[in-house]
Amino acid sequence: MHSRILALAILLLLAAASPVFAYGKSVEDLVGSFSIEKTIKIGSSSECFSSAGAADPLTPPQSGGASALADDQPPGLVGFAFLPQQISAATPEPINLTAHLIDDQGVWAAEAAFSGPLGEEATALFSSQNLTSGNAKDGYYGAQMLLPPSNETGEWHLQNLTLVDREGNRRVLVEEDLQGLGLPTVITVA
Repeated sequence: MHSRILALAILLLLAAASPVFAYGKSVEDLVGSFSIEKTIKIGSSSECFSSAGAADPLTPPQSGGASALADDQPPGLVGFAFLPQQISAATPEPINLTAHLIDDQGVWAAEAAFSGPLGEEATALFSSQNLTSGNAKDGYYGAQMLLPPSNETGEWHLQNLTLVDREGNRRVLVEEDLQGLGLPTVITVA
């Protein structure tokens, strides 16, 4: 009987002396690689403020799953132009825009947003249907834009050019960015 009590006491002492963090460890805990994917919606995200039925043309359909080699770089802008750069307020005409876009996994869409002298807005959307030459990885996209009817003269300034790839990576270039590249940003209405 004493030997049983002595053995039980030794087992209790050994258990009490063992560090707590050692329990629950196994070989499986140390083998393999693991990743966790988490999506966080930010207040400025178009997903937070869009209506449920309206689709944002700059949001690509979500891909099946992320991998270690997933694309995390936004598209690049090689060139941007529009003609005419000056139009008449009396007889408005469409403005033809061209964007040369590149992305290693493929461009989804781009949007040029302009604002007028009275705060009016006009946008041009470049999507896969607007690919005029090249391919989704290196292509030229065309779009047309009409300024809202007005007899107001003045300048329309490019507010931003948003580029989106097929994974949803975005690059937003503002007027100063394009001016720094020597690209046009102003439409004059005379």
